[in-house]
Amino acid sequence: MSWNKSSSHRWTFTRAALGCLSFTLLASCRLVVTTDSTGHIESASGQYDCAQASCAYSIDEEVSETFTAVPADSFRFVRWEGLCMLAPTAVCEARMFPLPEQLSHHDGDIGLSAVFEPVSTVRTWYRDRDGDNYGAANQRRTSADQPRGFVINKQDCDDYDADIRPFAKEREDGKDNNCNGMIDEGFVDIRFFADRDGDGFGDPDSSRLEKRKPKGYVTNQLDCNDGSARDFPDANELADGRDNDCDGDVDEGGSTWYRDVDGDGFGLTTDSTRSLQAPDGYAATDGDCDDNNAAINPDAEETFDSVDNDCDGSVDEGFTEREYFRDTDNDGYGDASDSVFDVVQPQGYATRSGDNCPSGYNPTQSDADGDGLGDACDGFTDSDEDGIEDSSDNCPSAANQGQEDGDNDGLGDACDPVDNTPSPPPACMSSPDAQAMLDAVNAFRSQSRTCGARGTFPAVGALSWNCQLETAAFNHSRDMANNNFFSHTGSDGSSAGDRATRAGYSWWTWGENIAAGYPSVSTVMQGWIDSDGHCANMMNANFSNLGAARFVDSGSTYGTYWTQVFGSSR
Repeated sequence: MSWNKSSSHRWTFTRAALGCLSFTLLASCRLVVTTDSTGHIESASGQYDCAQASCAYSIDEEVSETFTAVPADSFRFVRWEGLCMLAPTAVCEARMFPLPEQLSHHDGDIGLSAVFEPVSTVRTWYRDRDGDNYGAANQRRTSADQPRGFVINKQDCDDYDADIRPFAKEREDGKDNNCNGMIDEGFVDIRFFADRDGDGFGDPDSSRLEKRKPKGYVTNQLDCNDGSARDFPDANELADGRDNDCDGDVDEGGSTWYRDVDGDGFGLTTDSTRSLQAPDGYAATDGDCDDNNAAINPDAEETFDSVDNDCDGSVDEGFTEREYFRDTDNDGYGDASDSVFDVVQPQGYATRSGDNCPSGYNPTQSDADGDGLGDACDGFTDSDEDGIEDSSDNCPSAANQGQEDGDNDGLGDACDPVDNTPSPPPACMSSPDAQAMLDAVNAFRSQSRTCGARGTFPAVGALSWNCQLETAAFNHSRDMANNNFFSHTGSDGSSAGDRATRAGYSWWTWGENIAAGYPSVSTVMQGWIDSDGHCANMMNANFSNLGAARFVDSGSTYGTYWTQVFGSSR
């Protein structure tokens, strides 16, 4: 198999890898291309493109084609296998012929595939000084990223001459042009220089004439110390009393460098070297205490993880334990009898204890009757002592045992100044429900929350009450109650944005939560908290204002209807 390099670094093969020659044609002669999720193969003509697990193409005439190995995202090309196995780059030009009759035992298949690897793979790279896409085995670096001027293979036998590389045409020039271990084979005797230290550079004082390259010899005579593989042209000068770089000077200049395996800029104090320039994988500063973890170094911030992150000899310094209280109702207050000590606040625990209602959401810890049991657990608050709980009373500030409401506007006659005319919503923030609603929502927003499938939301700022949004909320609650329906769309086809605009609120974004049948602020809040979408609305960082209201119509299906309207004004 012969091949030639073109100026564009593409590689041409005069026959396929399985020995297909132009003899008797076989219909079964095929090119079989295989790929996987790490990359695929494209052909210049497009006729042999393959982006699936395996593709087979019949070859019944001579074919010349250029193939390109295309890595998937976050992968890179390593090498070809099969037809293009000798090509060192991701582009290969190949010529294929049908199989001859005498080679039918190969089943007529010519294989072609490419090997890819993740770009994060740490591997050895080899110096390609002459740019022929073949590297020198004695000049290498280890890293994940490909260093400039380095390649994956180490097949070059003279990295100072781009015309010398594997499979090049042998010439009568005293060089091993094709890197096959023989020089000017078939021509004349060549002088070889002993390379006893195996650094690729020969001893000018020790040579011999041969037609083939003897083992342990090279064609150059550039070594200044053939007894040490650390001394050769272009080596880093070390502070060791020798001329490492063969420039005639000993230990010129030089600094101390520290081995830095993880690349965080800090090296190991116990592993150092001296040279004029920083060797690959070394740093100017020492003090690293874990050179396999770039997140651990003297400049790192200490975190609570049982590791000495900042390499100061202490673990988890600056962190202290404190007591956290079990908060089963997620209202920011925990049960004083159920606590743990930890450095970081555990999920489901609060920093405050003394929850007066551990089983019910009660962020304001309200206790209207002063009995020590929070209103959310007390079950009954009757401010006007008319026998009707405030959450269901159409006039909680004045006794109204019969719940008379002559104009059916949801406001009992005892509180309604014009009891034959539907009333507008009460004055902004005048009701206990409004204040309780605002306090509950802001308490909920004050901590990070997980809203089911909608994800986890960080703590966000408190909302301010907006009278226009309260009006929009009141009107929609009344509309649902009076017309006995339950929907975000009003009986007139309006949206929450339409209703906010009618109320005089100029918005750039809005949201709405509705509920029905809940008797109190605490119960409807818990219902919204337990619902993914309603929870996400309450934790939305784009909202800055809130208005909310309820309306009661005993003749409706659910009796009590609730609306929250969120927004941010222009």
